[in-house]
Amino acid sequence: LSHTLTILGVFVAFVLSAMTLKSVALDGARFNETLYTWMVVGGLKMEVGFLIDNLTAMMMCVVSFVSLMVHIYTIGYMEEDEGYNRFFSYISLFTFSMLMLVMSNNLLQLFFGWEAVGLVSYLLIGFWYNKPSATFANLKAFMVNRIGDFGFILGIGLIAAYTGTLNYSEIFGKAGELGALGFPGTDWMLVTVICICLFIGAMGKSAQFPLHVWLPDSMEGPTPISALIHAATMVTAGIFMVARMSPLFELSDTALNLILIIGAITALFMGFLGIIQNDIKRVVAYSTLSQLGYMTVALGASAYSVAVFHLMTHAFFKALLFLAAGSVIIGMHHNQDIRWMGAVRKYMPITWITSLVGSLALIGTPLFSGFYSKDSIIEAVHASHLPAAGFASFAVLAGVFVTAFYSFRMYFLVFHGKERYDQNPDAHSHAADEEPDPHGHHDDHSK
Repeated sequence: LSHTLTILGVFVAFVLSAMTLKSVALDGARFNETLYTWMVVGGLKMEVGFLIDNLTAMMMCVVSFVSLMVHIYTIGYMEEDEGYNRFFSYISLFTFSMLMLVMSNNLLQLFFGWEAVGLVSYLLIGFWYNKPSATFANLKAFMVNRIGDFGFILGIGLIAAYTGTLNYSEIFGKAGELGALGFPGTDWMLVTVICICLFIGAMGKSAQFPLHVWLPDSMEGPTPISALIHAATMVTAGIFMVARMSPLFELSDTALNLILIIGAITALFMGFLGIIQNDIKRVVAYSTLSQLGYMTVALGASAYSVAVFHLMTHAFFKALLFLAAGSVIIGMHHNQDIRWMGAVRKYMPITWITSLVGSLALIGTPLFSGFYSKDSIIEAVHASHLPAAGFASFAVLAGVFVTAFYSFRMYFLVFHGKERYDQNPDAHSHAADEEPDPHGHHDDHSK
């Protein structure tokens, strides 16, 4: 019952999102209304409202489609798990929170969705709460995100204090006045301080250096979660928010330079870290960090449409790679170490093909979606006149080679070569535990 209800709900959401995208893209439809006033404090209105435009409609389709695929995949992946119903309730709540985040027309509702996805990701990363590593990982994710959210709420507070509104269109209407103000007591521009505070929020949620530390650890959750949260939806919330607030970011070159540098460091160095990982999910996690760095670099170069284009293409091929990794993990009886795999192609031909397609898209092979979005980012940075663009241009170009290296290192170690299952030092000590259970499942999911 739980999976029938949730999949039906997400399917309806996807169909409605697709219809919305069609009418927005083809017929130029727009919607921006406040449905409900929650409270008024002084002159500040706190409202619930929705804004549908090109950016929102595209995000709605990405979120609902990837979520639908993950829901369907979960039926098989989690069938042996005692927390089956709990899992479905969490992921459908996550989808609701993410849709609230992208459809909001004011900063209050955006912040509500922002915190709700943080809460649900905490529940999901620590889903196997009997496992100490999972509880530490979800605490780490929660704490690091609090740092980012503190900056984010300071930015929202400054906007509310100086414009007297939280509604996007009213804020953007007053952007010119904001751009003329200085920050009291300093020679900084007010808009620069606001933008940097907002971007700190994005650094936490979208795992940019140095607030990236929670994302690799969050691989302790079940694999469908990695696909949903760390590929397609939650980690892209920061990218979405900066793109949404772009009229403010355009007023501050200082903030754009900071975004370029942080994005460039993340894109290049997280790729280097991906090369030395041996856990199949961690390799894919570091590649997500690296690609989020690419999106951030595009934001810093003021190429907002390009950043969102890469967000969309990345959501699909990265979710595919995570789901393929989950398929391999189940086939390997929960062994995640790529050093003890090899020749999996013989046993899992479909996973072999899907992993190849995902990897080719990730490294930017011509005719695959990743090529067009990645190439556009490299061109956009190259054309940028900001001082930080030189370093960023080098980082995104070098990152292409690094990406190809770690992607195919993982691909060949897992699917080609000779079988190395018997060389796993852990396998022999666990053999006794595994024999009674035909599925190779046990209480400790880390084996």
